[in-house]
Amino acid sequence: MALNATHSSIPEPVFHHGADLEALNTRFKGAKPSEIMQFTIANAANPVVFTNFRPLAVAFLHLVTRARPDIPVIWVDHGYNTPETYRHIEGLIKGLDLNLHVYSPKMSAAHYNAVHGGIPDLDTPEHDFFSRTVKLEPFNRAMQELKPDVWMNGIRHDQNAHRRTLDIFTKGNHGIIRVAPMFHLKEIDVEEYVYEHELPDNDVYFDPTKGEEHRECGLLLQK
Repeated sequence: MALNATHSSIPEPVFHHGADLEALNTRFKGAKPSEIMQFTIANAANPVVFTNFRPLAVAFLHLVTRARPDIPVIWVDHGYNTPETYRHIEGLIKGLDLNLHVYSPKMSAAHYNAVHGGIPDLDTPEHDFFSRTVKLEPFNRAMQELKPDVWMNGIRHDQNAHRRTLDIFTKGNHGIIRVAPMFHLKEIDVEEYVYEHELPDNDVYFDPTKGEEHRECGLLLQK
């Protein structure tokens, strides 16, 4: 047998730069989130999860850790979370045994407030700079250090206008495939999941990079 025969029999990875995401989205359009999750974990070389611990995010975290308990969970702590959010996170770290990787801005919230005067008004150059400083830079640093081929998140199509233009499998920056197993669910579906599994939720939440619920924080807008 030729030496290269063995290599030619090795299947090409599912998640690569030229992956046929349109075919994957068609294939999994009616699939359950658990099926999408299991397929992704089985075929990804180095998957990670991103979460901000917003309301109902616990459903996604519960779903993914049931499929792979030790998966790296990335959280960007921008320093402006509510006390309730921080307590909620501590409870989930213990309750779900999260393999949490915390990334923080190079400038603390107190430092930023003292130098720049606090959170800027939305839709200003100052707010763009703020978002890059406290969220995008730490997130990009996480991607560079962990080097995943897939990052999974809990976004849904019904959350805002931009997300309605996305799908389950999309291309993100850093050459990474983004996977949203719960994309086609509605908010009521996620609420029912949280209720059925008796999961603790986080009701007092604030994201300074969004300001308003319908806005994007910037992570999904990066190319």
